[in-house]
Amino acid sequence: MKFTLITIAILLYTASGAVAQEYVIKGKVMDTLNDAPLYRSSVTLVRTSDSVIQTYTRTLPDGSFTLRAPKEGKYILQVTFPSFADYVDVVKVTKNMTDLGQLALVSKEHLLQEFVLTQQISAIKIKGDTTEYMADSFKVKDNATVEDLLKRLPGIQVDKSGNITAQGETVQKILVDGEEFFSDDPKVVTQGLQANSVQKVQVYDKKSDEAAFTGIDDGQKTKTINLELKDDRKRGYFGKLDGGEGTDGYYQDQAMINAFKGKRQISAFGIASNTDKVGLGWADKDKFGAGNGVTEITDDGNIMTYYNNNDQDFGGWDGSYTGQGLPVTLTGGLHIADIWNNDANHITGNYRYANQMVNIAGDNTTQYGLNGDTSNVSRQHRTQYSKGDRHAIDAMYEWKIDSNTTVKLTANGGLKNTQTSSIYNTTSLLYAGDATDTLYTNNRNITSTTDATFINADLLIRRKFAKKGRTLSVDLKENYKDSKSDGHLNSTIVPNSAVIGLIPPGTIDSNIDQRKVNATSTLAFAAKATYTEPLSKVTFLEVDYGVTENNSLGSNYSYNASGPGAYNSLDTAYSSNYKYNILSNQGGLNIRFVFKKVNFSFGSDVGDAQYLQTDLLHTDSLSRQYNYVSLFPKASFKYKISAQQTLSINYNGNTQQPSISQIQPLKQNTDPTNIVVGNTALKQEFINTISAQYNDYKVLTNRYLWVSATMKFIDNSISTSQTTIDGINSTQYVNVNGMYSGWGYAGYGYKISALDINAGVHANCNINHVNDFINGQKNTSNNNSYSAGLNFNYYKKDKYDLNFRPGVTYNDNTATISTYNTNYWSSDNELSGSVQLPKKFEIGSSADFIFRQETVVFNTNNNVIKWNAYIGKKFLKKSQLELKVSVFDILNQNIGYSRTANASIITQSDYNTIRRYGMINLVWNFTHTPAGAVAPAAE
Repeated sequence: MKFTLITIAILLYTASGAVAQEYVIKGKVMDTLNDAPLYRSSVTLVRTSDSVIQTYTRTLPDGSFTLRAPKEGKYILQVTFPSFADYVDVVKVTKNMTDLGQLALVSKEHLLQEFVLTQQISAIKIKGDTTEYMADSFKVKDNATVEDLLKRLPGIQVDKSGNITAQGETVQKILVDGEEFFSDDPKVVTQGLQANSVQKVQVYDKKSDEAAFTGIDDGQKTKTINLELKDDRKRGYFGKLDGGEGTDGYYQDQAMINAFKGKRQISAFGIASNTDKVGLGWADKDKFGAGNGVTEITDDGNIMTYYNNNDQDFGGWDGSYTGQGLPVTLTGGLHIADIWNNDANHITGNYRYANQMVNIAGDNTTQYGLNGDTSNVSRQHRTQYSKGDRHAIDAMYEWKIDSNTTVKLTANGGLKNTQTSSIYNTTSLLYAGDATDTLYTNNRNITSTTDATFINADLLIRRKFAKKGRTLSVDLKENYKDSKSDGHLNSTIVPNSAVIGLIPPGTIDSNIDQRKVNATSTLAFAAKATYTEPLSKVTFLEVDYGVTENNSLGSNYSYNASGPGAYNSLDTAYSSNYKYNILSNQGGLNIRFVFKKVNFSFGSDVGDAQYLQTDLLHTDSLSRQYNYVSLFPKASFKYKISAQQTLSINYNGNTQQPSISQIQPLKQNTDPTNIVVGNTALKQEFINTISAQYNDYKVLTNRYLWVSATMKFIDNSISTSQTTIDGINSTQYVNVNGMYSGWGYAGYGYKISALDINAGVHANCNINHVNDFINGQKNTSNNNSYSAGLNFNYYKKDKYDLNFRPGVTYNDNTATISTYNTNYWSSDNELSGSVQLPKKFEIGSSADFIFRQETVVFNTNNNVIKWNAYIGKKFLKKSQLELKVSVFDILNQNIGYSRTANASIITQSDYNTIRRYGMINLVWNFTHTPAGAVAPAAE
């Protein structure tokens, strides 16, 4: 009897253990043509190794089903229903619940289109906020890059510089299997990885870690693309070697290798180039204290970068290449990532080195609207040499202590040195009706050396409790940034005495010979706790509290010469040493409702921000103390109309503080004809942001529609008050009301089946309503742009790839103070194609037809045709080796050109850039898969 009881106990224990080890799979079977669930569909799970049935069920009235697999791994899922074609797919089951979403079945009356429908159904899936593209459903030529693949995906555009736009928004992050890949340069991924390595392309708005954990939207979103690699590319290694030598001394050499073993990733890349065909972006440049951006922790504990309209960094170069001038680049990086201990431990790391030199020569024409039919026009010629050297590193460690507790630590830091030498020759003109007069000439020579450092860290602790929906998270942030520069300014102004006579004493310095020593530093700490509590099955409450301490120092010293080569006489008129501290406390409530198709939330935080400004240079000045109490309302609404049709609306209110460069009482004379003065009385801005998105994708017709729009209304916006006397501009920052900005995007695409052509149309709108002051008079400017474009693609595997993308943009710039309104249009039309020839030969060509309207001030002809062509020959079994001969800018018409408008100021720039050259490239795409794995090709 005792033995029997023991045996029964052991069997019960074993059975309970077996149940505990089951893995849950759920989904829903739908007739997507009629948008109806398929009740009592047969759902079978089969083991892939020997085709043995593991489990079986039938769907409920709403089409849903639940299966339990005995262990992790791959299984074959088969779904059948009378009068419908069988659905068969391989699914990967993990220890977490595997949600397959909606499974679409096709009626047998459409069997004549079965192959096409199957491809379309699997081509694009919309899962919540994520749009998922199955890469193999979009055919590309052999050895195509990820960039080539992205160009073929509906709703995604890639411009000539490699910048990516998805559903109307700029893509800021490219992930590989969910990991940061070299951190800051998406082009390294898109131009280095092979398209045939990718299984899925996922596009979504990446939420903050806290929002992803709690499920409560905090308004922080980053447009992100994640590339999910194929399983066979996660074993062994693959990569690319590209060596190119060209005419006129041009070269471009690239190498990338990616080694995967299970969940361990190791990747490395290197680039040496003096063309613009490689990733040169330094997207995190503002962390170094360079550029126009200022990175600080905001009142709510988030790290943000905000911008001003004037270049406050002495030397004027932020370490990036944007197409201006001739670059020489040497860059490389290393990426590692690993997950172990049943996914409990996760680590990633990236190191990036970049060395770059840029030589720029060009002309800037700037029109300043004054009163009536009067305007000031500045024509400037500049030459600039810039050199930058940078090291950056980042790392992340995540520890899942148990199924409910997670600790995540991220850190990044870097060093940068930049050197610049610039010469400016400027002539100021006065336009009054039909008359034009020269006011003065100004010659400037600026040199500067800058050293910058940044260190950031973020510790996030998250805990889920036994009650579903009850969570606690604590987030601790640190942000440190330091920048020091040392340089020299020489400037001479010669007025045209026939027009304006002698410049009154004290108005401007006609001759400047000064040493400039500047330093800025920011040290900020933030802590935030968030608690969520379920009030019912569909209602959740969020409570949060945060505190932030943000301390900034900014010193700007100008020294006049006291003797030959001795610069030790401080010029207090153009010097400043300022301390700017902010202490803020913020807390609030948010309530969220979650239903089957509708999800919405609303709430508000209350914040108290205390400011302390201290002038350290002028000791007789009093410190300025003040504080604000603000509301931070937020609301969101999401309606899932159908499986592939969603509507979402979001609102957020937040504050933005003036930067130390805007607030410190400093007169900047780096450009003595454009003096900028800080304002200690500046108030913080309050920004109301409203956004909406609508997505719709029709499976059977391959038709997609994406519409999105965002509006921002700003109270106490930081603007400018400009005084212009005889062409000399003095600008101070001021607060104004009534400013707003916004943008909208709409994209529609479909397949013309009769012609086998994918066609699409898209439109963008950007509006900026700016209030400022000019010579004491209020001025309202509207700087709007409207663009529209078409795209046509005809593709036949191993035959043709033809593309035509015409587009037009209209810029509408008006200012109430001036009759010199500048409205102009431009048109950019791209025609490209490639043809596969026998013996693995390929020819291709692209032509970009750019037309720009002339204006009264900008009356030069800037219409160009940029024509490129190549011929290539592929070798080896899977065409892994390619020899390509290319000619760029065949007509030698590529001119450096840009035109921008801001408030009542419009600027056109012409600059040297890369012109016609020939190039011979030898490209090897290699893959090695260990024994036991399926290799796509033998080397």
